[in-house]
Amino acid sequence: MRIRSSSADESADVINMGPLLDVLFILIIFFLITTTFKQQEDDRQVDLPLDQRNQAMSNKAGDVIKINIRKSGAYVMMDKQVTEEMMEKTMEEAVKKRPLVKVMIRSDKESKHLYLANVLSICKHVGVIQTHIMVKTLE
Repeated sequence: MRIRSSSADESADVINMGPLLDVLFILIIFFLITTTFKQQEDDRQVDLPLDQRNQAMSNKAGDVIKINIRKSGAYVMMDKQVTEEMMEKTMEEAVKKRPLVKVMIRSDKESKHLYLANVLSICKHVGVIQTHIMVKTLE
């Protein structure tokens, strides 16, 4: 009959942490790669008009298309200057993918009303259900 030594019993109780750490790092890398980060599409060249009332809009990731209208009348979507045709095509594709998509329009307070009206017309034409116009609020 064999008698075990006490040192053999102590080594059997040790947990190997190497595989556990490997799995942990793989999970962290997986979640970092698959996570989508919120993209800010606020054009700093757009100076919004002021409003006394506080407006709130739910802003779930992926549910809002932001359109910026600069003072010169240039349209900016996703940090790129676009034409009305490009904007219409982008919104049509978005509405096909997500029928409940909302459009948030950020128009410079010095831009002509015509540019805002054009964007609203395009939204209605492609079937956007909700369109919002952003303003600065006094706090």
